[in-house]
Amino acid sequence: MKFRARKKRFFAAGSVLVAALLILFEMSWAKSNGTAPNEESLRVFFSRESGFYEDEFELELEAKAGTIYYTLDGSLPDKSSAKYENPILITDATQKDNIYSMIRDVSVGLDKELVDKVSTLEPGPGYEVPNYKIDKATVVRAALYDGAGQCRDIKTATYFVGFSDKDGYDGMNILSLVTDPSNLFDYETGIYVTGKAYDDYKREYRDKGIYIFRESYWSQWLANYKNRGIKWERKAVCQFFDSSGQPVLAQECGIRIHGVSTRAYNPKSLNLYARKEYDGNKYFEADFFGTGYLPSTLTLFQGGNDLRMKVKDYLISSVIQDLEVSAMNYQPYVMFLNGEYWGVYWLCEKYDARYLEYYYGVDKDNVIMIKGGELAEGEEEDFKYYRKMVDFCSESDLTKDENYNKVCQMIDMESYIDYFAAMLYTAREGDWPFPNYACWRVKKEEDGAYGDGKWRWMVFDLNSEGFNPNLDTIDLAMGADGMFRNLMTNATFRRQLIHRIEELEETVFEVGAMEERVDGYREFISEAMRENDRRFYNDDSLAVFDAEIEEFRSFFYKRKEYLASILNSYID
Repeated sequence: MKFRARKKRFFAAGSVLVAALLILFEMSWAKSNGTAPNEESLRVFFSRESGFYEDEFELELEAKAGTIYYTLDGSLPDKSSAKYENPILITDATQKDNIYSMIRDVSVGLDKELVDKVSTLEPGPGYEVPNYKIDKATVVRAALYDGAGQCRDIKTATYFVGFSDKDGYDGMNILSLVTDPSNLFDYETGIYVTGKAYDDYKREYRDKGIYIFRESYWSQWLANYKNRGIKWERKAVCQFFDSSGQPVLAQECGIRIHGVSTRAYNPKSLNLYARKEYDGNKYFEADFFGTGYLPSTLTLFQGGNDLRMKVKDYLISSVIQDLEVSAMNYQPYVMFLNGEYWGVYWLCEKYDARYLEYYYGVDKDNVIMIKGGELAEGEEEDFKYYRKMVDFCSESDLTKDENYNKVCQMIDMESYIDYFAAMLYTAREGDWPFPNYACWRVKKEEDGAYGDGKWRWMVFDLNSEGFNPNLDTIDLAMGADGMFRNLMTNATFRRQLIHRIEELEETVFEVGAMEERVDGYREFISEAMRENDRRFYNDDSLAVFDAEIEEFRSFFYKRKEYLASILNSYID
């Protein structure tokens, strides 16, 4: 449970208003997200703000001095770009030729013949490049050069014309993400393509017969998009609009590919980073989730392994918000990349020290966070605290009360039980309990409810499990997690865990309520998913979506029946 989430909701409306006033005071939307010049005379101005328009119009660019150059393809303008001399006609760009959506090396999954031949343990994903002209917005990037030939200002704007007549956008927020195409698609340095890293992989490993096991899974083949870290972060402009088309935020940011196996998927999840060196902003200056939290990092999540339904992470995270675990907030978006339709995404929070500071009232510099068995926040030496806890919980005789009581002093047992009860009920498997496992604590005790130095658990990546209603997840977790297996030797722990699972079954995961939530999700997002599937699979039938939704809907009824048959076997 995030104790500040409800207490700070009163701040949400105010923070949005303040942020909006600051943006309007300093610059218009069309004049934002560029390099701030020192002199008013060396700025480029747009006659229209970024946003949604019913009819075509002529866009005028203006500067008091210097020469303006512009582009319409997302690339950064320079003196070789078109020189602005006359107004630019902005129309519905949908009938223009597809450009970026036709690039095939964004995923090895598009090489059907090779995947079918080599990837023996992972079937091909069925990706297609679109066989129709996808929806498009017009992206205008303008650069102002002074008399000495120096670039003094760059501005970006995005215009959506005629979208009130288009399908798949009702109730959806919109994001325009703009970056120089080379940042994504360059052979050597592009972060979104197979690129040079894939050719090197084929030459060094495939041709020599090395990594045979990796070869059996196409999503594991090395490529540019598998690279990580700051060297593979690229500068971009993000422009957020709410579901009514009103602007929320325009800001420069860094982008990186997010995920593990899903880096090979199409489309890909992205991490967004606010950095002072980009435009002076250390945070994203918008309250996206209605909690007052202004994050420094965000994730644009494409659904992970839940590509054809995109509901699992959002729905499960939303219903467990009141448990004693961390659970991310989500907002639905349709993304446009350099003006081209790029599908349905979820904008979600990203766990870091600032997240913990805001929601739990602890000092971010005093936080230790473990994710996937590795130190995610804290100093290198802090990992010993985690190792000490795991070793004691895994190796001590927990049938003895004194040892179990010591465990309860090291971890927040309510958090641990809530975490496992929720994960066991939802039939987590695959990459759970490891590596998709996270917990945190403060290093030195602080005042406040969460400053006691106990470990608490965090939920993420709920999309990879099959949601098999007949899976004995308790047995699975005992086989994979030595700490959980040892805790199950304690009768008190077993009774508390089973009791909590039964409580969640009648409250959080109550069958009727969950079926109603799934039905509501289907009604809300089905048309957006129709456009998404058309874009990436040339399939607008919703047949796959409907089948998966129906299977997911039936899970909760079937799960309740199955658990009733096995839970008693774990109680003395």
